[in-house]
Amino acid sequence: MKQPVDPDDVEYDSWIAHNTTYIEETKRILEEYVEHESFDVVKERVIEKNILNKETNKYRRRVFREIARRYIPREDEYVETPLMRVLASDVDESVKEWILYYEFSQNSLIHRVTVDFLYQKYTSGALLIQAPEIRAYITELGEDHPEIQDWSQSTLEEASTKYLSSLKNFGLLKGVQEKEFAVFYVPDEAIAYVCYRLYGSDAETVDELVSHPDWRLFLFDEDEVRRRLQGISPRYVRYEKRGSTERIEPVFDDINEVIDDFE
Repeated sequence: MKQPVDPDDVEYDSWIAHNTTYIEETKRILEEYVEHESFDVVKERVIEKNILNKETNKYRRRVFREIARRYIPREDEYVETPLMRVLASDVDESVKEWILYYEFSQNSLIHRVTVDFLYQKYTSGALLIQAPEIRAYITELGEDHPEIQDWSQSTLEEASTKYLSSLKNFGLLKGVQEKEFAVFYVPDEAIAYVCYRLYGSDAETVDELVSHPDWRLFLFDEDEVRRRLQGISPRYVRYEKRGSTERIEPVFDDINEVIDDFE
């Protein structure tokens, strides 16, 4: 297992304050990228041919630039990621969006706020989440992160508001002015995707897998992770529990194989 990254050693950026989730746009652009296998072709189709039906050239450029920065590893050669493979598949749209949420939430700030602050609010029984709470938490992070101390008050406010809006867009929260936790179901395919993303590189044992902080992105505690892994085991993983002994073995050799089985 690779050494976990100390959250205090991570540098946080404020991009969430200036951008949005672009869920439908991301699905379309990455589908196009897999189809054409060319960064330049997709860029032209988005900006010049306006396949996203955006009104201004400036906005089209902004959307493409932001999505490419997040999800396309290289401009000079075609590289297909597991997320692209999912979005180009025929799997249900809800599966695509939960997997997109998982990759979206790998941003260091979103990950930290969700797995540390939001998860704790959820498990404590809180019903409502307000932007000032998020702003206060990010401000507190700034005590150990000089880059946050350089943010303006408006940037902090925008980051807090956009964070809550993003999680609402992905279905974890609901509400207009005040956000509250939504009732949601994460599909088995998304559970399998995360399991294969973590297994072997970030987690080599059952305990490491079940306790991995990424599950908190779905507001899962360890009992819920075990329950979900048991539930999908016949198709995607072999899960055995005998007394206090647990074993999880992947059915497929790599994540691309399990994604192909989604279809």
